Amino acid sequence: MPEVIWGSNVIAPETTFFRSYFYLICNTFNGSQNRSNPKFVDKRLYNAIPDSDYRKDLFLADAPNSNRSASNGQGGFGKDPNYTDQAAFNAKRAEYRAIYGWGSSQNTHPYMHVKFLNKNPNSIDPDDIIYMRSSEMYLIEAEAEAMLGNIAAAQAALKPLGEARDSSYDVSVYDTQTALMNHIKFQRKVELWGEGFLYVDKIRWDEAIDHSSNGGSGASEILYQNGFSQAKPSVNNDWIFKIPQKEIDANPNIGPGDQN
Repeated sequence: MPEVIWGSNVIAPETTFFRSYFYLICNTFNGSQNRSNPKFVDKRLYNAIPDSDYRKDLFLADAPNSNRSASNGQGGFGKDPNYTDQAAFNAKRAEYRAIYGWGSSQNTHPYMHVKFLNKNPNSIDPDDIIYMRSSEMYLIEAEAEAMLGNIAAAQAALKPLGEARDSSYDVSVYDTQTALMNHIKFQRKVELWGEGFLYVDKIRWDEAIDHSSNGGSGASEILYQNGFSQAKPSVNNDWIFKIPQKEIDANPNIGPGDQN
């Protein structure tokens, strides 16, 4: 990919396989995490993506929920509210299996992603990891200009990325600082989905996590536990990584009062 600025070529004999990035994120990696619980997009975000934006195709909104033990109680035909015909349920699962190459034991789930795919699907082969793409640079510049109130400059920075992704894109409709910032946040969430940015984005934007708001994200509170809902960082120290207690005990220059 020509837009990759920084990445890692993972060497097969040196990979950790089941502690790897692809084990956690890739829905075609043959690991128990992926087979049981495919990673999927927040359905509120998916629904906000225009049909003219090809990134919408990175998520399979109509994938059947094939996990009979799904924590939301909607797994398996007869429980999945999106399918009333078993033949259609089975056919859609078989269609996606043929396209993306996952195994017969691989579960599917509505809104599951196909953004990150193994070169050899249904294997534990490692793949290259991308850390930085030029797309992020467009978004960084646009956000900086928007925060400074430079609307025209922010629009100019965002325009190439938006037009490359969305055939009907028109950045001129975001003509106030508030509208532009909200749109930049949306673009970051779509463009950088699954690449590890939202945690620090939410700290920077001082935003809470609430998977139940505005119709719900589709995430399971049982699986997400404390991650299902968190107050915004400015009033919630749980966002801050703690200094290990062993470090405090061993370092005479810091004490309990220095804890983050």
